[in-house]
Amino acid sequence: MNFDFDQIDAIVNARSIAIVGASGKPGKFGHALVAAQLAMGFEGALYLINPGETEILGRRTYPSLESLPEVPDLVYLTIPAPLSLDVLRDCGRLGVRGVVIIAAGFREAGPEGEALERQALELARQGGFRIIGPNCFGIYNPRNRLTLLPGYDLSRTPGDAAFLSQSGGFSLHLARMGKSLGIPFRAVVSYGNGTDLDECDLLRYFGRDPGTRYVAAYLEGTQKGRQFLDALREACAQKPVLVWKVGKGEASRRAVSSHTGSLAGSAEVWRSALTQAGAISVSGIDEILDVLLALRHLGRNWGQRILIAGGGGGLGTYGADLAEVEGLSVPPLEAGARARLGEILVRAGAVVGNPLDLGTPMIPLPLFAAAMREATANPSTDLLVFDLAVNFARDLVGDSGILEAADALARARRETGKPVAAVLYSRACDPEDMNVEDLLRRVRARLLEQGVAVFPSMARAVRALSLARGPACHRRN
Repeated sequence: MNFDFDQIDAIVNARSIAIVGASGKPGKFGHALVAAQLAMGFEGALYLINPGETEILGRRTYPSLESLPEVPDLVYLTIPAPLSLDVLRDCGRLGVRGVVIIAAGFREAGPEGEALERQALELARQGGFRIIGPNCFGIYNPRNRLTLLPGYDLSRTPGDAAFLSQSGGFSLHLARMGKSLGIPFRAVVSYGNGTDLDECDLLRYFGRDPGTRYVAAYLEGTQKGRQFLDALREACAQKPVLVWKVGKGEASRRAVSSHTGSLAGSAEVWRSALTQAGAISVSGIDEILDVLLALRHLGRNWGQRILIAGGGGGLGTYGADLAEVEGLSVPPLEAGARARLGEILVRAGAVVGNPLDLGTPMIPLPLFAAAMREATANPSTDLLVFDLAVNFARDLVGDSGILEAADALARARRETGKPVAAVLYSRACDPEDMNVEDLLRRVRARLLEQGVAVFPSMARAVRALSLARGPACHRRN
């Protein structure tokens, strides 16, 4: 079918849903999905379909779609693949807008499953509805509280990032981590095999959606090479697009085929296509999150020159090596800034320069605040990166001192108008050190709330800063 923005938008923002195969038995997909939707508090009408039960989790059930008081916008099928076709015929007769097929057992399962998938697509064409899936987890949309198959504890705060994924598991991973890292999503769509609505449709949809500022995608392959490249180019012309493409090696290509039945394609062809389109090529959930975090708090046009600060000469040297590899610059301090920092850091072990070595993981707060402001304001600093081993610093200034230091970093950002990033980690990893982990998470949340991007390692920070900048011809705020 031709691309129709309004049609997809009505599915993503469904005001009523029906779950066919809803179950009162824990362990079944039909039970997990009902529990998740109830926990998230879906804002529209929620209908449970199961002719063998009268009530599930305190909600009335219906024997069939035809018995509902209204035609739902979206129908979730949690029944086995061979049973799907009759329900799809009902969806066509009733005028349902969209269907999410959760079950596997279609194209990825072999010839019989492929034939079943073709029949499902034909029924969708005849009935005028769209299919998401099969072999997927569905849609997460905090605006209407629609959620993925097991997504009962995802954020209810709407955001401006979108994620489309052939992997249901990675959809859930990213959405859940986004909640912890302060990356709110506009929507996440797990589309599995993509027999109908696929990466081309979803890239166009999120690319044109005015509420989406950033798009990320997990792709195993595509059946529509030219259409995909056109859709990707269109989206990249509007906003940053991150693409994680798997299936680069022989073993992973076999896994892709058995997972979603996709054609992985040549790694070199994909690399070239992503570069030509202006996409940001990433690898792994962590890297997607890191780059989204950098884009959200730093934008794409912050510059190229970083100042690395922290409590140790080795970490600064390591950071400078990483920056050079990633195409970032670690320039010398301007003379005036160097002199002023020399007056502030008159203590044993401190080395004034870039990298800036405080001589110890943390120094008295007034000195720290003054040094961070001066380092950020330095004319050759486009962005400050501060490295903090929380457990060592905590031994010096306590919990309150670490939290005050976080506020000082955020204040340097506000007063200078320049972006600031923090690298937070702990080298205390024994069971009795959970209090350090608790402090680290509180410090991270405090910094994120004040616009400071936070990363768990210098390597991940520098990599994200570099990727977020992207090709010069595609940079946008």
